[in-house]
Amino acid sequence: MKTAPVIASLLLLMLAPSASAAEPDLTEREAKALLVLPKDSVSLGRTSGGSLHAAVELPPKGEGYQVLAMALGRKTNYGTRELIDAITHATKAVRDVFPGSRLGVGNLGFETGKAIPWSVSHQAGRDGDIGMYATTMNDEPLEMVPFVFYGEDLTAKMGSTKVRFDLKRNLALVSALVEDEAARVQYLFVAAWLKAKLIDEARRERLPARTIGRLEEVLHQPTDSNPHANHFHIRLFCTIEDRQYGCINHEPARAWVDLGDKDHAARARSLARIFGVAKPALHIAALEALASMQGSEVLPEILLELKHPQKKVRKAALAALVAINDPAAAAGIVDLLPTIEDAAWATELFRAVPSLDADSLVPLARRAATTPATLLHPSAAKKAGADIQVAALKVLRDHGSKGDVALILPLLADKNKKVAAAARDALAWITCQPSKTDFTSWWKEHEREDFVSWAKGGLAARKKRLPELRSKAGVDALIPLVAASDAALRQCVGQALVAVTGHDFDARERTPGRNRKHWESWWKDNRASSGLR
Repeated sequence: MKTAPVIASLLLLMLAPSASAAEPDLTEREAKALLVLPKDSVSLGRTSGGSLHAAVELPPKGEGYQVLAMALGRKTNYGTRELIDAITHATKAVRDVFPGSRLGVGNLGFETGKAIPWSVSHQAGRDGDIGMYATTMNDEPLEMVPFVFYGEDLTAKMGSTKVRFDLKRNLALVSALVEDEAARVQYLFVAAWLKAKLIDEARRERLPARTIGRLEEVLHQPTDSNPHANHFHIRLFCTIEDRQYGCINHEPARAWVDLGDKDHAARARSLARIFGVAKPALHIAALEALASMQGSEVLPEILLELKHPQKKVRKAALAALVAINDPAAAAGIVDLLPTIEDAAWATELFRAVPSLDADSLVPLARRAATTPATLLHPSAAKKAGADIQVAALKVLRDHGSKGDVALILPLLADKNKKVAAAARDALAWITCQPSKTDFTSWWKEHEREDFVSWAKGGLAARKKRLPELRSKAGVDALIPLVAASDAALRQCVGQALVAVTGHDFDARERTPGRNRKHWESWWKDNRASSGLR
């Protein structure tokens, strides 16, 4: 992103009258009405970390399904109305074609959503585990088969009995789900080998090209969990209405599903009209609602709330910008900084910038680390300059590169101890060396080396004796260290893996454990073709 054009565009938006300016002012009563959730079910947040409002219960038994006793005992048979309808309609469709069919249903979610101990998702009412139809080895249909693992030969052991994956009924099930326009299915997680057999069967049965195309997109083996060879995991997109209240979709989109972008923008603009109401509590409520729905359509209006006379409103506006996480917000904050006289508030605003758009603002961090007064109001610069330098050095620590070493080295001698300590910390992370290193001497000796050589030396200094890093054995040894307890070591190893393998993977949004799983999965698929010895 080029920062200057973004700032210029944002300023034009801020100076221009908003779309809501011509509309009459809201009354307090109208503002409060805008903030009320619908009475029907609403999925809130992401599938991992979200919650559920006005949940709908899947009855224990229906025309084509039965909730497994395990799920009933856990009380995980709740979801959005759309999820419940998708399951009941699809299982009934199978039963209509194959009389007597009944499918076992496992975990959906809790009545209020939120975390369930048996899955990282299933938290927002849009995910559910449904069984697979099976036959005997003589092709006689079985009902209510428990979740058993089907191998590549399509058979599974059920106690002492062997059963077979029922291609015809399972194909009827997944076809009914992807063709249900009201369901808005994004994924049906399933093992790759079962997907291949289902697609082959769809072609043999000459299903419509549209249906096959949807199945090819929606059926998917997850990369960071079990392969799903014993059940289907259904995930729905947010409904258009739910998105307006804080339901957040994962990528990717599907061409046949309207995500409701126009309605989302209209809702954001309606909420921004609340800023015209005097009561600060309503400003805060509107900002929280915009944060939940990620209302980036009204960033200029939210940015202006950063200068509200009430501190609580200003903080709510900053929290909303961080939650929305639009890079343009970072540029807008930077543009506001020279007008902020309060040193503490200026520091808080600057510290928020990296969480919004760290990569594109590395040049800003370089400037702030060396000449913070050029970014701030004179009053704030006098009191907060050192704090701004420390915040900028943390950006460079996490996102800096080899070219930043020479810029940071002089700050080791800064008279402010916090700045000097932050400079040392940044150098340790960027160079992969222990923090006690004499960096001035080290730089003279190693300036011309590449990062893999730096990593090798840094790992050796930490007593990590590894094989040659540019080798298969080296990658094998590096991957477990991705989940090390030392954050600096994790960054070093992650960057070394990227440099050695060429797999450009951004680990910042994942936990150490999930990063390790990603690398293990990727390396398993690419080890043979990596070109490494």
